[in-house]
Amino acid sequence: MKTNKIILHMNTSPTSSSRQRASLLQASKEELVQIIEKQEKELANQHHLLKEVFTERETLLHRVRELEKQANDRLNADGYQATSSMVSKIVFTLRQEDRPLRSPELIHLLEKREPSLADHHNKVQYFSAFLHNAVTYGRVIQQKVKGVRGYYYLLPSWLDEQGNVLPCYKDQIL
Repeated sequence: MKTNKIILHMNTSPTSSSRQRASLLQASKEELVQIIEKQEKELANQHHLLKEVFTERETLLHRVRELEKQANDRLNADGYQATSSMVSKIVFTLRQEDRPLRSPELIHLLEKREPSLADHHNKVQYFSAFLHNAVTYGRVIQQKVKGVRGYYYLLPSWLDEQGNVLPCYKDQIL
């Protein structure tokens, strides 16, 4: 029923394109030439604008690539190696920060450098496997602090012979 009304409406009121066709049929040859010239000028202007926009886009893309490369070079200037294992990256981050860190802090620091971590839908779960491996291999030590949810992660060199946290690092835990 509704489609019949639409079809009826379409048949009774001409569209703008059919109006244009009707006016073009009634126009003289000179008017048609003027209309065509006007449309060609407009088309040329639009083509020129499109070329400008495309050139500007290419320039901006080139600039973005340069800036990304500079940012990447700055990130790697401190010795960070993107090709290292995630366990080595965890150890590197702890060394750079020179303080015990909890896993949310490690995730926050590493996701700036690691697109795979930054783009992951469940960062904590993804990262915990690497953190577990770092602890298992003895590259990182877990330290539980009462009243704090989770663990602090330390480097083995931050412990004394008895396995106690050195005072300078203990103060940084809490």
